[in-house]
Amino acid sequence: MAEDKEKKQEIRPALTRRDFLIRSNASAVAIGVISGTGFASTLVAEPQAGAAMAAPVKTRRVTLDIDGSKEEVNVDVRESLWETMNYQMGLSNCNLGCDRAQCGACTIVVDGRAVNSCTVLSARYGRGQKILTVAGISNGPGLQGLHPLQRAFWFEGGFQCGICTRGFIMAAYPLLQANKNPTTQEIKEALAGNICRCGEYAKILNSVKKAAADLRGEKVTYTAPWITDQSNRPATAVAANGTSKQFQFVTALGTIEQFDDLSLELKQKPGILDVSGTERTITPVWDPARLDEAGVRRILAEAGHPVRP
Repeated sequence: MAEDKEKKQEIRPALTRRDFLIRSNASAVAIGVISGTGFASTLVAEPQAGAAMAAPVKTRRVTLDIDGSKEEVNVDVRESLWETMNYQMGLSNCNLGCDRAQCGACTIVVDGRAVNSCTVLSARYGRGQKILTVAGISNGPGLQGLHPLQRAFWFEGGFQCGICTRGFIMAAYPLLQANKNPTTQEIKEALAGNICRCGEYAKILNSVKKAAADLRGEKVTYTAPWITDQSNRPATAVAANGTSKQFQFVTALGTIEQFDDLSLELKQKPGILDVSGTERTITPVWDPARLDEAGVRRILAEAGHPVRP
C-alpha cells in the first residue's frame, strides 16, 4: 500500500487546475495593485475619452389623420392618443373615463376598428391610419346633418349623464358600417367593452336598432316625435336666402362650449345670418348682399379664430 501511494505522488502533475486558478488570480490582483487600478479594470475596458453616449429617443414627430384633417405634432413615445388629441391638439371629441381600457368612454375608430384611445400610443398612429371620432361622422350642420347613430341616441334618449355616450356611438359605428341589420346579440357583442354607469342600456340598445333601420332606408318613428318634427322642418328663409360654406379652424377649439360663445359673438356681426359647427369646423350663413367669403374670413380672423384656406 505504501508503494502505491508513492507511485501516485510521483505521477501527480506539477501544476493542477486548482493551483493554476489560484496563481492566475493572485497575479491579476498584483498587477492591479501595482498599476493603481482595481481588479475589475483588468477585465472591463474603459470607454474612450470623448465618446458620446446615445440618448434614448423620447419624442417623435408624427402626422395624425383625424376626421379627415392631417396635423403634424411632436409626441412623447409614451403618450396615449387621447392625451395627444386633448392636450396638444385641443380636441374634446372623446371622453376619458377609467384610463385603463375598461369603460370604453374614450372609444374611437381607427381604420374601421373600434379602439380605446386611452391605451394606444400616438407614436404608432402616424403612419397613414384613418382616425375617426364622433365629430367626424356627421354629414353636415344641424339635426339633419347628424349621423343616424347620433340622431337616434338623441331622439331615443340613449344617454343620461353623457360621459359614455360618445364611446357607445363609436363602438356601434363599425358594426353598422359592416352590417346594417344586426341582431340584438350582435349589437350587445359590439358594445360589450362599454359601460354606462347610469344604467341606460335598454335605451342605448334601442338607439342602435333605430339607427340601423334609418341606415337601411326605413321610416323611423322616434320616441321623441316633437324633436323629429323640429328636424324635418324645411330650410328657413334665412338659410335659403343666404350663402353658407363650411370652414375648418386653423386651431381647433377646446370645447363645444367655446364654439357656442363664438357663435353668439358672430351672430352680432352685420351680415352674419346664422352659425353652426363643431370644435373643428364652422359653417356660417351670410347675406351675399352685405358680405362675401373674404369678408367672412376676415370676421373670423378678427374674432381670434382664423380658418384654413
